[in-house]
Amino acid sequence: MSTDTPVGALNYDEETWDVTRVRHVETTWKKAGLSSLVASARHLGTGELAAYTVLQVSDGKPWLANQDDTLVAGHHRGHRLGMLVKILNIRRLLAGYPQVERTVTFNAAENDHMLSINVVLGFRPAGYDGEWQKTL
Repeated sequence: MSTDTPVGALNYDEETWDVTRVRHVETTWKKAGLSSLVASARHLGTGELAAYTVLQVSDGKPWLANQDDTLVAGHHRGHRLGMLVKILNIRRLLAGYPQVERTVTFNAAENDHMLSINVVLGFRPAGYDGEWQKTL
């Protein structure tokens, strides 16, 4: 997620994610009262993670889900993996968290492809935010 998504003119350093770091983040979420649903697609030939998405539900707001990251690795794009992992996770959300009434997501304005996926899935714009970066 640090270098393979459209982010406009912002610059991010590449980050390394391994099992230990992922488990640490999941533990942190759990301690904060968040339940997370993760769906992924793995390339059968190589075993490489090709796409993933994360939804979260908070104990404090059980009626609201947050659509967190969705990423399809650059060389796996064009096969509808982003749409497919999001649909799988939304179905899991509906089945396991029937009290959820609304899901919030976010996108970079430059990410036309994911914006179009979200429109097809029924999301609609509700606001905008911005990010600033100072280069030293």
